Amino acid sequence: MEENQKLILSIVVVLAILAIIGFALYLDRKKLSQAQAELQVKLNEEQQLRQRIEVEIPRLKGELVEKEAKVAEYEKTLPSAKEIEAMDETLNAYKDQADVMLMERQTVRETARPSIQAQPPLYYKYSYRLGIKADFFAWGKFLNLLENHHRFIRVDEFAVKVENEATGMLDITMKVSTFSYAKVEQPTPAVTTAAALPAGGRP
Repeated sequence: MEENQKLILSIVVVLAILAIIGFALYLDRKKLSQAQAELQVKLNEEQQLRQRIEVEIPRLKGELVEKEAKVAEYEKTLPSAKEIEAMDETLNAYKDQADVMLMERQTVRETARPSIQAQPPLYYKYSYRLGIKADFFAWGKFLNLLENHHRFIRVDEFAVKVENEATGMLDITMKVSTFSYAKVEQPTPAVTTAAALPAGGRP
């Protein structure tokens, strides 16, 4: 009888051990299945990312080429260093064509985009503050000449006072500006106020 009990107990112990081992194997298989599923999800995400990159790279390259072409086109609208140096002559020519009196002129160069972390600026802004005497129509012609200049010139601000109501003569102060890329050799600008020109605006 004792031997039967021992045998039954042994069988129960073996069955318990087998059950524990089977449960452990079940848990391991479940964890493995979850890990495989997670890995598959990651692989699918990486594949989708690669597919998006394969599509985006040609598109971005096309955009880069297009932007480079636009930048080159914009650069052509900005004056060269020689044209910056000749800006006084340009203003004098437009003054004569419009028949205005250029009484005062001040030229200042400033960094249009400050350097970051000691990097050089991308471009410079050249500002010209002008003192003008003219009637309304002559001043309008002068503005039109500036706005239709073959290079970019911007009228930043102006102030107008009536100097003589009988003659319609106006006293005008205005600021115009242009830009030049820093990668182009820059001229040495005159940064001090020029001496007032004599009546008639002719030096």
